[in-house]
Amino acid sequence: MGRLTPELIEVAPQYLNPVGQYELCLRDLKIPVIENLGVTLNQFDTIDFTNNDIRKLDGFPFLPKLKTMYLANNHI
Repeated sequence: MGRLTPELIEVAPQYLNPVGQYELCLRDLKIPVIENLGVTLNQFDTIDFTNNDIRKLDGFPFLPKLKTMYLANNHI
């Protein structure tokens, strides 16, 4: 994939995870930069960015509902 577009966010798996948090799964997509998260409209408690190419944590808006971000296996 590569780029985190609004369209990619729209079609990414979204579900209630085992701890009862609404999760957006963006793992294994080779995403290099966090961007366009404003289109989530602050709906998610958790975003999973595991196994991407993220190098720094920036580029996301204020998301008060967001409690957890999974970032394992990135280049931070």
